[in-house]
Amino acid sequence: MTLKNCKAEIKVNLRKQSTAESIHSAILPDLKNLQASDEVLRLSLQGSVISLELQTPDLASLRANTNSFLRLVDAAYRCIV
Repeated sequence: MTLKNCKAEIKVNLRKQSTAESIHSAILPDLKNLQASDEVLRLSLQGSVISLELQTPDLASLRANTNSFLRLVDAAYRCIV
């Protein structure tokens, strides 16, 4: 069974706005490399919250992009603190 148009929204709430801004600017270029032609990835920053909206054609792509995003955020966070 293959699902079409899978969607997810992930929000990462950080304690400091400056940390969120640093992580946002660090992962933005990498996120563009992750996006395939049939996928939509939107990264936004509101205060100390980083949000990612994902839309993929199948569940496997959604899972892969979600894992990649969370690992990038974790790596950037570990470098900052």
